[in-house]
Amino acid sequence: MASSGFRRHATLGCVTRAGSVRYLLMESQCIPYTRVPKSSALLLDYLYHFDRVAQFYNGWPFDAEGYRRLAENVKGLTKNRAELAEILERQNKAFGCAEPTLANIRRLSDPATFAVVTGQQVGLLSGPAFTLYKGLTAVKLAQWLSEQGLPSVPVFWLATEDHDLEEVAHTAVFDQEYNLVPLADTGEAPSPRSSVGYVKLTGQTTAALDRLEAALSEARSTGEDAEASKVLLQDLRATYRPGATWGHAFGGFMARLFSRWGVVLLDPLDESIHRLAAPTYERAITRARELRERLHARSQQLIAAGYHAQVRVGDDATLLFLARDGNRTALHQRDGEFLLDGADRISSTDLAARIKTRPVDLSSNALLRPIVQDSLLPTVAYVAGPSELAYLAQSHAIYAEFGRPMPVVFPRAAFTMMDRRTEKLLEKYRLSVADVWQGEEHLNRKIAAAGFAEGWSERLDQSEQDLTRLLERLRGDVEKLDPTLLDTLQHAEEKMRYNMDRLRGKITRAALGRSELLARHAQSLLRFLAPRKELQERETSGVYFLGRAGYELLDRLLDQIQVRCVDHQVVRYSDK
Repeated sequence: MASSGFRRHATLGCVTRAGSVRYLLMESQCIPYTRVPKSSALLLDYLYHFDRVAQFYNGWPFDAEGYRRLAENVKGLTKNRAELAEILERQNKAFGCAEPTLANIRRLSDPATFAVVTGQQVGLLSGPAFTLYKGLTAVKLAQWLSEQGLPSVPVFWLATEDHDLEEVAHTAVFDQEYNLVPLADTGEAPSPRSSVGYVKLTGQTTAALDRLEAALSEARSTGEDAEASKVLLQDLRATYRPGATWGHAFGGFMARLFSRWGVVLLDPLDESIHRLAAPTYERAITRARELRERLHARSQQLIAAGYHAQVRVGDDATLLFLARDGNRTALHQRDGEFLLDGADRISSTDLAARIKTRPVDLSSNALLRPIVQDSLLPTVAYVAGPSELAYLAQSHAIYAEFGRPMPVVFPRAAFTMMDRRTEKLLEKYRLSVADVWQGEEHLNRKIAAAGFAEGWSERLDQSEQDLTRLLERLRGDVEKLDPTLLDTLQHAEEKMRYNMDRLRGKITRAALGRSELLARHAQSLLRFLAPRKELQERETSGVYFLGRAGYELLDRLLDQIQVRCVDHQVVRYSDK
């Protein structure tokens, strides 16, 4: 396979402070995020130039001593550990957890134990593949911190309060030709803007599972063991049943995947959780104006530093939602008054009474949710994806209003999965995954150069280099003779380069047009490695890869995650 843009995992920056390198049983290749499409400036600086963004976070994520200092502050702030442990035990038993999870819940009762938290929306059939990668990263980081003398437990926050059903109702897997097979359940919601945790699955989920089974059967290579997909489908059909709520189905399946590592699931829709969170809601109400001011100031700081604010904060925002007739409705504040949907008034007295008597009616937005979470848990680290990394830079500005430090934000592991068939195509045409990410035009050019009219691309490159040298010599002559002709020369150069690019494009299209096989291979790579022009981990469900490689794939990926390794990894999950 082409090495451009890749580093073998054994030589990738997975290096200890002493400089030793950890060698792994399973080889992967890594691509720096500078070559990953749509990587924001904030993400790149967070990963590779942390000093530029340090003011927006609470510590470099790869410094064990920083976690220890934070833990000393968190230890005295975490209240109600015993009560929270009782709630978590009840929830996780309902999800069907194993003993390692129950043991970790008991450990959370100990003031010397801390939490590594991550979370995600409760997507259909576990949602996009990166959901699994977040869970694995939390496991790995908790293990690493425990090895550093900071006992830590991985906790997965189920985003059941979110009301965007459309975002979680769809997922997709591949068929044999790497076309996306859509899977969906629009759900049975008690109200139009109901929290997704209350929405019930319908018979559409059964149909989706049938399509998944057919896709896995079709994709299975000759000689490939069918046991992996059989076990997966048994677990999915046992948890994603018509009539089950979205939250319970997601939690039940995640427990089957992650309970062996002691991952603790937390469902915030639980009324008992809301009672514990009530003081945070009260503070968000009484300090609504100050919170807005801090967030507006932080947005300006981010923009001034060359970044962007992920979440827009309105001039009347309170960071809270209030349930009305089962609908999750944004709560606003104008001229000291509180309003629902910007119109219906609710007095501060009534609101305070609602928090005391029915705290379950309140829920937080994306910026307040981390603080609610950290008011409940002894959090020292939050495992975040790129979008979360951006809005946490905003949330950092308001932690002080709640009298607690923000946890360290740790970047989740990112993977592109690859089977042997795809790897062979990359090798055949001397391509890297990053070449595929650059889009169809670039990929077609590379494939045409490697697969047809051998040498034409190199000769065209050489011609362009010769042209550049010729024009440089000519530019010197023209400048001496008549500098006013330099603009004319520049215009002529632009036209020549434009025509060279046109020629390259026409040769590429001609090569592909004369070989249906080349065109088919290009489309195959695009569909599998960049579905819908996005990263694979965002557009496809992790259950596809579990159905092909079995649950042991999770163990293999966990081995791949290295705490000091931040690049995007390409991992072959199948020999078929």
